[in-house]
Amino acid sequence: MNRITRSIAMALAISVLFSGIANAQWVFVGRRALGKVKQLTTEADSYQESQHAKAQNVPQQGYDVATVLLEAPADKVYSTAINIMQTNRDIRIRKKDDKALTIEFTHGNIAAGMQVTSLSENLSQLLVVSALAGKEDSSMVLKAILRICSEMGVHCQSSE
Repeated sequence: MNRITRSIAMALAISVLFSGIANAQWVFVGRRALGKVKQLTTEADSYQESQHAKAQNVPQQGYDVATVLLEAPADKVYSTAINIMQTNRDIRIRKKDDKALTIEFTHGNIAAGMQVTSLSENLSQLLVVSALAGKEDSSMVLKAILRICSEMGVHCQSSE
């Protein structure tokens, strides 16, 4: 019986030790990712239309997505985004959910959405998506993220 108890205690001790090391590795990876804006974009005309799509006049769609980890509380990131949008005459907020920290808005004829996710007390993920892709140097979603970072005094840069 004593041998079984020691084996269980040893297994628990090893699992606690390794969980601490694994957690430290995630913290290290997370710290390196803070402020790095990752973007995925496709132009509406970059897809090859099939003959069937041409015949049916199916509109081509593109997308523009950017995300970043911020060392800031999610509610602060969300309120900063709302303040920026409310002061910009070109942006119209279509729908917002203060509980889910999501915003749907338009900028001219481009529809977009933003979501802030709380990862911990002082760590958030900001995700911005638009239905139509912009040019790489004039991406609306990238500009939105960089503007929020600037307003909050957080250093952000494109990961490319």
